[in-house]
Amino acid sequence: MNLITCPNGHFYNGDKLRTCPHCANEKIQIKEDTARDVDTYIPDTSLTEHYTKAGKRLPIGWLTCIQGHMLGDCFTLLMGENHIGRDTSMDVILFQEPTVSRCNHANLIYDAELHNYTLNAQGNNVYHNNRPVSSGHSVTLSDHDRIQIGDCVLLFVPLCNSNFDWSSSL
Repeated sequence: MNLITCPNGHFYNGDKLRTCPHCANEKIQIKEDTARDVDTYIPDTSLTEHYTKAGKRLPIGWLTCIQGHMLGDCFTLLMGENHIGRDTSMDVILFQEPTVSRCNHANLIYDAELHNYTLNAQGNNVYHNNRPVSSGHSVTLSDHDRIQIGDCVLLFVPLCNSNFDWSSSL
């Protein structure tokens, strides 16, 4: 883990984040009318001290924020289950998105045998190409699908498919 201290004295995982999530959370402006519906939890820095990478997980694709507070940020999806939420323990950390749940708002899995990607909704306000996905339900993703979680819209770009998969390289 690459533990970094920002100029304000906060600690964060430099392997997962480009900027300090604590400073970013302090800068988020929440509309007055939605403030009561938004979880304002700020992740505890001690959680990053306990984070360890278990084995090498190879990239399988990317999510890029195309609408929301994290516009332009790109997230690498890794082999196995990719948990999406605001907490620093998540694989896709949407820490500047106040309408996203802290932990496991959704997850994304790649099945190497079937060459397909599955989005599993774990919370409310999850959409696939502008269609709602109920909590506990799944949808199969295709290249350039849009995933909306809260007010954040992510564009999905796969790496692995029937033409390329890491199994031939291992």
